[in-house]
Amino acid sequence: MIAAFILSLSALLPNLDDAPAPKPTMAELVASATRDPAAVVPLILEAGTAMTTLSPEAARVLGDTLEPFCDRAFFSPERLPGMERLGLVLHKVAKGENPTKIAQRYRIGAGMLAYLNEGYDEKKLRIGQELKVLDLSTATLSLTVAKGQHRLIAWRSTADGRHTLVRFCAVGLGAAESPTPVGRTTITKRVLKPAWTDPTTNIVYAPDDPGNVLGGYWIALDAAGLGRSGIGFHGYTGAPVEDWISKNASHGCVRMLQPDVDRVFHLAIEGTSVTIVD
Repeated sequence: MIAAFILSLSALLPNLDDAPAPKPTMAELVASATRDPAAVVPLILEAGTAMTTLSPEAARVLGDTLEPFCDRAFFSPERLPGMERLGLVLHKVAKGENPTKIAQRYRIGAGMLAYLNEGYDEKKLRIGQELKVLDLSTATLSLTVAKGQHRLIAWRSTADGRHTLVRFCAVGLGAAESPTPVGRTTITKRVLKPAWTDPTTNIVYAPDDPGNVLGGYWIALDAAGLGRSGIGFHGYTGAPVEDWISKNASHGCVRMLQPDVDRVFHLAIEGTSVTIVD
C-alpha cells in the first residue's frame, strides 16, 4: 500500500520532486518515515505545508498517504522523536487533577487521553504520572469538509501560520436531493449514544435501538453558519460501508466510519470551527 502511494505521489507532485538537493522529495520522506520513527514528525510538518498549495486531487492523495502517520502521532501512545513540534507534550499529573481538568487545560476531549497513553485508566490516575497529550491551548483546531474530495481534514494551526495535519479521513455526504450545505460554522454539542429521529418517518429511535443508525455518536453543527438545522457528524450503521462512504447518500449530514468519528468526537470539542466547502 505504501509503495503504491509513493508511486502516486511521484506522479502527482512533480513540483515537490523538483526540490533542490539536499532537501528530500515527499516520496522520499514517506519512505523514510515508513522505516524510521524519527522521520515521522518531519514528514507530517513538511506535508502539512505542502497540502495547502496542491491541487485537490494531489492533496487528497497526499492526505490519504499521511493518515497512518498522523494516526501514530495523534492517536496512539507512540512517543515520536520531536513530537513537541506537533503540539504533543508530556503532562505530569498534579494533585487534585482528573481527566476532565487535564482535558480542559489542553482544550481536547478527555477521551483523547486513552488514545495517547498505553494502559490508560481514568480511575487510576496517580500524582506524578506522565501522560502524552495534544496541546491545543495555544493553537487552534479546525475541521474542513472538502465535499469534492469526500474528505474531512483536521488542522492544528499556530499563531506563526503553521498548519499541521491531524486527521484526514473519508466521509459520506448528502444525496443530490438533500445536499450537505456549505458554509462556516462551529460544533455546538457532542453526544455519546444519542437518540435518533428518522427524518423521513419522524420515528424516534432510542440510543440502543437497532434502528438507530447514528453509530453511537452525534456531533452537532450550528445551523446559523449553514442555513440549515439538524446537520452534524455521526457514525452510520444503516447500510454497508461501500454503499455510502465517499458517496452522496445521506440526508445532508456527514457520515463517518466508526474509528474516525470516535477520534473526531474526542478531538474536536464544542466551539471548534468547521468549514464545509465544495
